[in-house]
Amino acid sequence: MMGVTLLGVVLIFLSVGLNIQTAESCRCFPQHPQHQFCTSEMVILADITAKGGSVKDKNQLFRYKIKLIKVLKGSNNAKRIQYVYTNPQSSCGITLDQGRYVLSGYQFKYGIEVGMCDLVKRWDLLSLTEQENFKQTYKMGCDCTISTCFESPCCPQSKNECLWETNSPDSLEYACLRDSDGICSWYWPSSKVDEDAMCKA
Repeated sequence: MMGVTLLGVVLIFLSVGLNIQTAESCRCFPQHPQHQFCTSEMVILADITAKGGSVKDKNQLFRYKIKLIKVLKGSNNAKRIQYVYTNPQSSCGITLDQGRYVLSGYQFKYGIEVGMCDLVKRWDLLSLTEQENFKQTYKMGCDCTISTCFESPCCPQSKNECLWETNSPDSLEYACLRDSDGICSWYWPSSKVDEDAMCKA
């Protein structure tokens, strides 16, 4: 009986240790930026103008003062946003420098809470095609599904799906849109991508 009890204690100890180790690392599943855009409650273009301070009684949240440039996705209430909140002490927390960003997250009161697995992209590091996608193109393809493909060939399983091939260097500029035949296809920037070649790769 004592042996069983000790074994149980050891197993519990190992389990707790594994849980702590897992909690300390932040792992974000690779997602195409259009998928992140379309599945986010809110996406904004904003200038980080100043660092604020810790927010009391808000789980160690830290806030940044912003100047809202444009609401890319979200309700009219998004225009009231004045702050970006994050938790830099958590494994999925982030720190932001002053500058212009595309940010996604969820809104509460006068702010938007953002983490490492959300959209956090410096505007000046995006290509003109990527900027146009965020401003206009992505929202036209949110009725399509974008799935992640790690190894070729990457062939969509239905007419409603685009497969994102993660090892394609140009694919971050692609936008998944429904064509005149009702099939979701990749476009870059306005020309249709040859997906047959992707399936045969």
